[in-house]
Amino acid sequence: MSSLGNMDLLERHLVAFFASRSVTPEAESRCIAWAESICNTSSVVISGFHSPLEKKVLNILLEHKHPVILFLGRAMYKRIPAEYQEAIDEGRMLIDTVRNFNRHSWNSSQIRNWYVASIAGEVYMSPFDRSSMLSPMHYSLTHYGNAPVKIL
Repeated sequence: MSSLGNMDLLERHLVAFFASRSVTPEAESRCIAWAESICNTSSVVISGFHSPLEKKVLNILLEHKHPVILFLGRAMYKRIPAEYQEAIDEGRMLIDTVRNFNRHSWNSSQIRNWYVASIAGEVYMSPFDRSSMLSPMHYSLTHYGNAPVKIL
């Protein structure tokens, strides 16, 4: 694993966010409203921020200067995006990796998501259907996990 940014963010209350690749407009609106409301808390949002909706949520959090932890399912960026660099410089972002592969894969996304869920104090998910990769994760976390899990 490699890290870049404020490692102290890991010591704060972590709230994981996962979103399916395909969501309804209504579900997307609820998740965006959640992202805006979480900006009024001191919680740190942690996610892979990989799906389209997760990326929208990340942009909202960065715009509101809210602390975030971005877990990559691949190797660290060779060049840090400017909006991330600003957040890192201000101490409100940590970028971490769980694998050192050059490319993102299904396997690395699963490792990343389960790791993120395991260190979070709360887990929030976008609505998803039974064929989503979030479905087995939701089942396992609600039946065997330690953190509360909520579908937005």
